[in-house]
Amino acid sequence: MRSLGAKGGRRPESLLENDNPKTRPEGCRVGLTSPPSPAFAQADALATGLCWVEVVAAVLWREDGAVLLGQRGAGTFYPGYWEFPGGKVETGETPVAALRRELAEELTLELSAAVITPWLVRPHVYEHAAVRLRFFQVWGWRGQPQPQVHAALAWQRPGAWSVAPMLPANAPVLEALRLPPRVVVTNVRNDAGSAPVGAAAWQAALARQRARLERAAEQGAFAVIVREGEDIATAQAVVHLARTLGAAEVWVNGPVTQAQALGADGVHLSAQRARRWADPEDCEAQSERRCWQQWGGRLGVSVHDAAEREVARWLVADYWLVGSVLPTATHPEATPLGWDGLAQLAAEAPAPVYAIGGLSEAHLARARAYGAHGIAAIRNW
Repeated sequence: MRSLGAKGGRRPESLLENDNPKTRPEGCRVGLTSPPSPAFAQADALATGLCWVEVVAAVLWREDGAVLLGQRGAGTFYPGYWEFPGGKVETGETPVAALRRELAEELTLELSAAVITPWLVRPHVYEHAAVRLRFFQVWGWRGQPQPQVHAALAWQRPGAWSVAPMLPANAPVLEALRLPPRVVVTNVRNDAGSAPVGAAAWQAALARQRARLERAAEQGAFAVIVREGEDIATAQAVVHLARTLGAAEVWVNGPVTQAQALGADGVHLSAQRARRWADPEDCEAQSERRCWQQWGGRLGVSVHDAAEREVARWLVADYWLVGSVLPTATHPEATPLGWDGLAQLAAEAPAPVYAIGGLSEAHLARARAYGAHGIAAIRNW
């Protein structure tokens, strides 16, 4: 990006977005559309006379799983800092057209045949500009990256960054890139019925879960959501299994204390539980939320509609589990979102979205095309 930098460490989606065209300074231009901005970011922009600028950025994926970063050159804001390539959307230009133009100008890459999928959208207030950073994931471009505006380029593996310093606005994006594209939701207790831990039926259910995890692992990196209710012994067995088979992360759909006791990497909230966490008058839920904040594990939230999406945004969830996209055996009575419904809920998401509901590995590319980071499934592995 030639003209924009980043500074500051506040997480920009930590309040509900409420950009109001009526309160913008007279003559303020906002790029393509009014950016969904958090209350404090809007206030900062208004207080300093800044206007919102639409910016695109590319996560360019190499076949070995590395992504490309560029080092800002001398004479720019934050020289020497590393960033994702991209730049400002010009008047009348679509974000994808802007991305193609910027990557041609900055890197001499040609994207006419590339796979370009929408990913995260994150507002950020710089000292000199208030921007909406619209990230895309890109595969299959033509040409070799050649630095035209950057001082240097570097291919980096997510989670093993070796260049520094990074633009502060990139911190949550770098963290999001660590999340794998697949999530296995466990189902051992339901599958085993009332069989006690260690019984033949329970052992058979655990073996079926192992087979699903192995099939997911064959496809690539995966995470696990442990959904075993209050059955701690089964949850322990599942966590051990997930770790043994190389799960990138393990998240527990259960109390925070349970997730901590199991050595998990985070906690997953049902939509109902997430609403309680967002209710300041729910003392029990607020106590658990403080426990999670002190712990520092990841936070995932289930999302089925627009209202639940705003709860996930308000809670600053690290990922959203959005569904059901297609009909499922688990909830045959539910009306599925469909692909367009997924796109609507994933649009403008500040965190990675996992699509769930009737999906398998065969749906991964399509889910990405509709704005998802990846897919999640219970049985379809």
